[in-house]
Amino acid sequence: MPSKTVSTRRISEMTSPQFSQAVKVCDTLILPLASVEQGGGHCPLGTDLFSAEVVSLLIAGKADALVAPAIPYGDALELEGKPGTVSVASTVFEAYVGAVAESFLRQGFRTIVFLCCHSLDLRAVDGLCRRLRVQGFCVGAVDWWKAVGAAAKGETGSREPFGHCGEVITSAMLALTPELVDLDNAQDEASLPGLAFAGRHGPGSPFVAYGTFSDYCLSGAWGEVRDHATATKGRAWVDAAVEESARFIRELREALPPGSGFEH
Repeated sequence: MPSKTVSTRRISEMTSPQFSQAVKVCDTLILPLASVEQGGGHCPLGTDLFSAEVVSLLIAGKADALVAPAIPYGDALELEGKPGTVSVASTVFEAYVGAVAESFLRQGFRTIVFLCCHSLDLRAVDGLCRRLRVQGFCVGAVDWWKAVGAAAKGETGSREPFGHCGEVITSAMLALTPELVDLDNAQDEASLPGLAFAGRHGPGSPFVAYGTFSDYCLSGAWGEVRDHATATKGRAWVDAAVEESARFIRELREALPPGSGFEH
């Protein structure tokens, strides 16, 4: 991106002429996807959204990409009815994300990566990416919290560190937005038996079970965080996940380069 034209990677901060110039020299777009949902008694409703807005820029700087505004609401069906949770039906969400992505692609982007800071959004993204690839675009998706979890393996101290708003996610939030985390209100709750059963019978296994968060926990979060979640650990895990996400995008463009795409 030419510094004389625009110094930001965030599309929403550009003027229309600046955008036209930027897309000529940078044809990769990161589209962050999030959710607004219950995160126990200690993590904010916008845990996924705040993460998406921060880390998308960090990844973009290392992957030579531009960043679209984050889509805040996603498929949170399993938490529907919990205070503050907003859920969008998967079919509606897929259609909306698809419309946003295609609008950007028609304006010159050839590569688009969906930064999913809410893992359930990947259900809609999967079908969309398959269609866009057939149309000639280079497409990919990053499951952000899985990337952070991979960075944290072997370095956690609690019994269920990878739980929803458990040690790993809470540590990341303490590194990214510490003022929004209320550790004093953490429940340090163990998961219910339904979580282990669903985990053994997830997508890809021969027998698939379906649960809701009421089957998994009482508060919308599980895992011990009061004595285990720290900003220091969170910063290291976030930094590592950013590096790996950027590396994936760079390698994606080389391994599966875009074709013709839409006609302009």
